[in-house]
Amino acid sequence: MNYSSSANVNSDMHTSPRRRHVLSVCMLACSAVAAAHAQQSKPAIDQMLSRVEANTEQYKASVPSFVCDEHITSQEIHEGKTRHETTVDALFRVSRSASQGGALTESREIKTVNGKPSGDKKLNMPIAFSGGFSGALAKFLSADHHSCFDYQPDSSAPRQAGAEAYTFTAREAALKEPACSSIQPGTSGKFVIDSASMQVTHIERTVPNPVGKDRDILGTAAVDFAAVTLNGQSFWLPVTITAFTTETPKTDGFRFTAHYSNYHRFAASSVILPTTDSPTSPPSE
Repeated sequence: MNYSSSANVNSDMHTSPRRRHVLSVCMLACSAVAAAHAQQSKPAIDQMLSRVEANTEQYKASVPSFVCDEHITSQEIHEGKTRHETTVDALFRVSRSASQGGALTESREIKTVNGKPSGDKKLNMPIAFSGGFSGALAKFLSADHHSCFDYQPDSSAPRQAGAEAYTFTAREAALKEPACSSIQPGTSGKFVIDSASMQVTHIERTVPNPVGKDRDILGTAAVDFAAVTLNGQSFWLPVTITAFTTETPKTDGFRFTAHYSNYHRFAASSVILPTTDSPTSPPSE
Protein backbone atom coordinates (compact mmCIF):
# COMPACT_ATOMS: atom_id res chain seq x y z
CA MET A 1 0.00 0.00 0.00
CA ASN A 2 1.27 3.43 -0.91
CA TYR A 3 0.49 6.12 1.66
CA SER A 4 2.07 8.99 -0.31
CA SER A 5 -1.13 9.47 -2.30
CA SER A 6 -3.11 9.68 0.91
CA ALA A 7 -0.73 12.21 2.34
CA ASN A 8 -1.06 14.38 -0.76
CA VAL A 9 -4.82 14.27 -0.54
CA ASN A 10 -4.75 15.28 3.10
CA SER A 11 -2.37 18.11 2.25
CA ASP A 12 -4.67 19.37 -0.51
CA MET A 13 -7.64 19.32 1.85
CA HIS A 14 -5.85 21.32 4.58
CA THR A 15 -7.26 24.83 5.13
CA SER A 16 -5.58 27.57 7.11
CA PRO A 17 -7.53 29.35 9.94
CA ARG A 18 -7.61 32.59 7.93
CA ARG A 19 -8.95 30.81 4.84
CA ARG A 20 -11.58 29.06 6.96
CA HIS A 21 -12.70 32.45 8.28
CA VAL A 22 -12.99 33.89 4.75
CA LEU A 23 -14.96 30.86 3.61
CA SER A 24 -17.28 31.14 6.61
CA VAL A 25 -17.93 34.83 5.86
CA CYS A 26 -18.65 34.01 2.19
CA MET A 27 -21.01 31.20 3.14
CA LEU A 28 -22.86 33.45 5.56
CA ALA A 29 -23.11 36.20 2.94
CA CYS A 30 -24.39 33.78 0.30
CA SER A 31 -26.93 32.37 2.75
CA ALA A 32 -28.13 35.85 3.59
CA VAL A 33 -28.51 36.72 -0.11
CA ALA A 34 -30.40 33.49 -0.75
CA ALA A 35 -32.67 34.11 2.23
CA ALA A 36 -33.34 37.68 1.11
CA HIS A 37 -34.12 36.47 -2.41
CA ALA A 38 -36.53 33.88 -1.05
CA GLN A 39 -38.25 36.50 1.11
CA GLN A 40 -38.60 38.80 -1.91
CA SER A 41 -39.76 36.09 -4.34
CA LYS A 42 -42.49 34.67 -2.11
CA PRO A 43 -44.51 37.91 -1.94
CA ALA A 44 -44.04 38.29 -5.70
CA ILE A 45 -45.31 34.74 -6.28
CA ASP A 46 -48.22 35.26 -3.91
CA GLN A 47 -49.15 38.48 -5.72
CA MET A 48 -48.97 36.70 -9.08
CA LEU A 49 -51.09 33.81 -7.80
CA SER A 50 -53.68 36.20 -6.40
CA ARG A 51 -54.19 37.77 -9.84
CA VAL A 52 -54.16 34.43 -11.69
CA GLU A 53 -56.64 32.94 -9.22
CA ALA A 54 -58.89 35.99 -9.65
CA ASN A 55 -58.86 35.38 -13.42
CA THR A 56 -59.74 31.72 -12.83
CA GLU A 57 -62.69 32.70 -10.66
CA GLN A 58 -63.87 35.24 -13.23
CA TYR A 59 -63.73 32.58 -15.96
CA LYS A 60 -65.70 30.12 -13.85
CA ALA A 61 -68.33 32.74 -13.03
CA SER A 62 -68.75 34.53 -16.36
CA VAL A 63 -67.84 32.35 -19.35
CA PRO A 64 -71.08 31.62 -21.23
CA SER A 65 -72.13 28.34 -22.78
CA PHE A 66 -70.39 27.92 -26.14
CA VAL A 67 -69.65 25.51 -28.96
CA CYS A 68 -66.54 25.04 -31.10
CA ASP A 69 -65.04 22.69 -33.65
CA GLU A 70 -62.85 19.92 -32.25
CA HIS A 71 -60.33 17.82 -34.18
CA ILE A 72 -58.87 14.86 -32.24
CA THR A 73 -55.99 12.53 -32.99
CA SER A 74 -55.81 9.59 -30.58
CA GLN A 75 -52.88 7.17 -30.79
CA GLU A 76 -51.47 4.01 -29.26
CA ILE A 77 -47.65 3.94 -29.38
CA HIS A 78 -45.56 0.75 -29.41
CA GLU A 79 -41.77 0.90 -29.47
CA GLY A 80 -41.95 4.53 -30.51
CA LYS A 81 -44.20 3.89 -33.51
CA THR A 82 -47.93 4.38 -33.97
CA ARG A 83 -49.71 1.05 -33.54
CA HIS A 84 -53.25 2.41 -33.80
CA GLU A 85 -54.68 5.85 -34.60
CA THR A 86 -58.18 7.30 -34.61
CA THR A 87 -59.10 10.77 -35.86
CA VAL A 88 -62.33 12.44 -34.82
CA ASP A 89 -64.09 15.63 -35.88
CA ALA A 90 -66.76 16.82 -33.47
CA LEU A 91 -68.83 19.72 -32.30
CA PHE A 92 -67.60 20.39 -28.78
CA ARG A 93 -69.95 22.03 -26.30
CA VAL A 94 -69.35 23.62 -22.89
CA SER A 95 -72.60 24.33 -21.05
CA ARG A 96 -73.58 25.91 -17.77
CA SER A 97 -75.68 23.48 -15.79
CA ALA A 98 -78.62 25.18 -14.09
CA SER A 99 -79.15 22.09 -11.95
CA GLN A 100 -75.55 22.09 -10.65
CA GLY A 101 -75.20 25.68 -9.53
CA GLY A 102 -73.86 26.91 -12.85
CA ALA A 103 -71.10 24.31 -13.08
CA LEU A 104 -69.49 23.88 -16.50
CA THR A 105 -70.08 20.57 -18.27
CA GLU A 106 -68.35 19.27 -21.40
CA SER A 107 -69.86 17.18 -24.19
CA ARG A 108 -69.18 16.45 -27.86
CA GLU A 109 -71.31 15.58 -30.85
CA ILE A 110 -69.30 13.29 -33.13
CA LYS A 111 -69.39 14.21 -36.81
CA THR A 112 -66.80 11.94 -38.42
CA VAL A 113 -64.45 9.15 -37.35
CA ASN A 114 -61.39 8.59 -39.52
CA GLY A 115 -62.95 10.85 -42.13
CA LYS A 116 -66.24 8.94 -42.38
CA PRO A 117 -69.66 9.85 -40.92
CA SER A 118 -69.90 8.43 -37.44
CA GLY A 119 -73.51 7.26 -37.61
CA ASP A 120 -74.66 5.70 -34.37
CA LYS A 121 -71.44 3.80 -33.73
CA LYS A 122 -69.93 4.03 -30.28
CA LEU A 123 -66.73 6.06 -30.28
CA ASN A 124 -63.71 3.90 -29.48
CA MET A 125 -60.43 5.80 -29.21
CA PRO A 126 -57.08 4.52 -27.88
CA ILE A 127 -57.17 7.36 -25.31
CA ALA A 128 -59.76 10.02 -24.48
CA PHE A 129 -59.49 13.13 -22.32
CA SER A 130 -61.90 15.56 -20.69
CA GLY A 131 -61.77 18.44 -18.22
CA GLY A 132 -59.50 20.79 -20.15
CA PHE A 133 -62.20 23.47 -20.31
CA SER A 134 -63.93 22.96 -17.00
CA GLY A 135 -61.15 21.93 -14.63
CA ALA A 136 -57.60 22.58 -15.87
CA LEU A 137 -57.22 25.94 -14.13
CA ALA A 138 -59.65 25.43 -11.25
CA LYS A 139 -57.76 22.38 -9.99
CA PHE A 140 -54.26 23.84 -9.95
CA LEU A 141 -54.62 27.63 -9.97
CA SER A 142 -57.56 28.54 -7.79
CA ALA A 143 -57.91 29.96 -4.30
CA ASP A 144 -59.67 26.75 -3.24
CA HIS A 145 -56.52 24.68 -3.91
CA HIS A 146 -53.84 27.30 -3.16
CA SER A 147 -52.71 25.47 -0.01
CA CYS A 148 -52.33 22.15 -1.87
CA PHE A 149 -49.26 23.17 -3.86
CA ASP A 150 -45.85 24.78 -3.61
CA TYR A 151 -45.23 27.29 -6.42
CA GLN A 152 -41.80 28.39 -7.66
CA PRO A 153 -40.35 30.30 -10.64
CA ASP A 154 -39.39 27.87 -13.42
CA SER A 155 -35.67 28.48 -13.86
CA SER A 156 -35.46 25.80 -16.58
CA ALA A 157 -37.96 27.51 -18.90
CA PRO A 158 -36.56 29.54 -21.81
CA ARG A 159 -37.04 33.26 -21.37
CA GLN A 160 -39.91 34.72 -23.39
CA ALA A 161 -40.67 38.42 -23.73
CA GLY A 162 -43.89 39.27 -21.93
CA ALA A 163 -44.19 35.84 -20.28
CA GLU A 164 -43.42 34.33 -16.88
CA ALA A 165 -43.01 30.61 -16.14
CA TYR A 166 -43.62 28.78 -12.85
CA THR A 167 -43.77 25.25 -11.48
CA PHE A 168 -46.05 23.63 -8.91
CA THR A 169 -45.76 20.46 -6.84
CA ALA A 170 -48.30 18.86 -4.55
CA ARG A 171 -47.58 19.40 -0.86
CA GLU A 172 -47.73 15.92 0.62
CA ALA A 173 -48.61 17.21 4.09
CA ALA A 174 -51.52 19.25 2.71
CA LEU A 175 -53.08 16.37 0.78
CA LYS A 176 -54.75 15.15 3.97
CA GLU A 177 -56.76 18.36 4.13
CA PRO A 178 -60.36 18.16 2.81
CA ALA A 179 -59.69 20.92 0.25
CA CYS A 180 -56.90 18.83 -1.28
CA SER A 181 -58.66 15.46 -1.37
CA SER A 182 -58.93 15.55 -5.19
CA ILE A 183 -55.19 16.14 -5.66
CA GLN A 184 -53.23 13.01 -6.49
CA PRO A 185 -50.01 12.45 -4.51
CA GLY A 186 -46.95 13.02 -6.66
CA THR A 187 -48.63 15.66 -8.83
CA SER A 188 -46.27 18.17 -10.41
CA GLY A 189 -46.57 20.66 -13.23
CA LYS A 190 -45.74 24.01 -14.76
CA PHE A 191 -47.54 26.98 -16.23
CA VAL A 192 -46.83 30.12 -18.23
CA ILE A 193 -48.66 33.41 -17.85
CA ASP A 194 -48.94 36.52 -19.98
CA SER A 195 -47.23 39.22 -17.91
CA ALA A 196 -49.60 42.01 -18.97
CA SER A 197 -52.95 40.29 -18.39
CA MET A 198 -51.86 37.61 -15.89
CA GLN A 199 -53.80 35.12 -18.00
CA VAL A 200 -52.50 31.55 -18.25
CA THR A 201 -51.25 30.72 -21.75
CA HIS A 202 -50.04 27.19 -20.96
CA ILE A 203 -50.48 24.71 -18.13
CA GLU A 204 -49.42 21.08 -17.79
CA ARG A 205 -49.45 18.51 -15.04
CA THR A 206 -47.86 15.10 -14.58
CA VAL A 207 -49.10 12.39 -12.23
CA PRO A 208 -48.21 8.76 -11.52
CA ASN A 209 -50.43 6.64 -13.77
CA PRO A 210 -49.82 2.95 -12.93
CA VAL A 211 -51.43 0.32 -15.14
CA GLY A 212 -51.81 -3.06 -13.43
CA LYS A 213 -48.42 -4.01 -12.00
CA ASP A 214 -46.56 -1.50 -14.14
CA ARG A 215 -45.84 1.31 -11.67
CA ASP A 216 -43.43 3.27 -13.89
CA ILE A 217 -46.03 4.99 -16.07
CA LEU A 218 -46.58 8.74 -15.87
CA GLY A 219 -49.58 10.60 -17.26
CA THR A 220 -49.19 14.16 -18.54
CA ALA A 221 -51.88 16.57 -19.73
CA ALA A 222 -51.32 20.07 -21.13
CA VAL A 223 -53.56 22.93 -22.29
CA ASP A 224 -52.61 25.92 -24.44
CA PHE A 225 -54.90 28.98 -24.15
CA ALA A 226 -55.56 31.99 -26.38
CA ALA A 227 -57.90 34.97 -26.24
CA VAL A 228 -61.25 34.24 -27.92
CA THR A 229 -64.09 36.72 -28.41
CA LEU A 230 -67.63 35.58 -27.62
CA ASN A 231 -70.34 38.16 -28.26
CA GLY A 232 -67.89 41.00 -27.98
CA GLN A 233 -66.30 39.79 -24.73
CA SER A 234 -62.80 38.27 -24.53
CA PHE A 235 -62.15 34.93 -22.78
CA TRP A 236 -58.97 32.86 -22.65
CA LEU A 237 -60.00 29.43 -23.92
CA PRO A 238 -58.15 26.24 -24.91
CA VAL A 239 -56.87 26.04 -28.47
CA THR A 240 -54.83 22.85 -28.04
CA ILE A 241 -55.06 20.03 -25.49
CA THR A 242 -52.59 17.16 -25.30
CA ALA A 243 -52.53 14.17 -22.98
CA PHE A 244 -50.15 11.24 -23.04
CA THR A 245 -48.81 8.35 -21.00
CA THR A 246 -45.21 7.19 -21.09
CA GLU A 247 -44.34 3.98 -22.88
CA THR A 248 -42.53 1.32 -20.85
CA PRO A 249 -41.17 -2.15 -21.73
CA LYS A 250 -44.39 -3.57 -20.27
CA THR A 251 -47.02 -1.10 -21.48
CA ASP A 252 -47.71 0.81 -24.69
CA GLY A 253 -47.87 4.58 -24.62
CA PHE A 254 -50.96 6.59 -25.55
CA ARG A 255 -51.31 10.12 -26.93
CA PHE A 256 -54.33 12.42 -27.31
CA THR A 257 -54.13 15.69 -29.24
CA ALA A 258 -57.10 17.99 -29.81
CA HIS A 259 -57.34 21.34 -31.59
CA TYR A 260 -60.22 23.79 -31.07
CA SER A 261 -61.43 26.56 -33.38
CA ASN A 262 -64.51 28.43 -34.64
CA TYR A 263 -65.88 29.37 -31.23
CA HIS A 264 -69.50 30.54 -30.97
CA ARG A 265 -71.68 31.37 -28.03
CA PHE A 266 -74.34 28.74 -27.51
CA ALA A 267 -77.84 29.58 -26.30
CA ALA A 268 -80.69 27.14 -26.05
CA SER A 269 -83.76 28.34 -27.91
CA SER A 270 -87.30 27.94 -26.72
CA VAL A 271 -90.74 28.51 -28.20
CA ILE A 272 -93.58 30.03 -26.17
CA LEU A 273 -96.93 28.70 -27.30
CA PRO A 274 -100.02 30.94 -27.12
CA THR A 275 -102.43 30.28 -24.31
CA THR A 276 -106.22 29.88 -24.63
CA ASP A 277 -108.87 31.53 -22.49
CA SER A 278 -110.25 28.23 -21.30
CA PRO A 279 -108.96 24.70 -21.24
CA THR A 280 -109.98 22.48 -24.12
CA SER A 281 -112.96 20.35 -23.24
CA PRO A 282 -112.61 16.62 -23.66
CA PRO A 283 -114.59 15.10 -26.50
CA SER A 284 -118.10 14.09 -25.55
CA GLU A 285 -118.94 10.44 -25.49
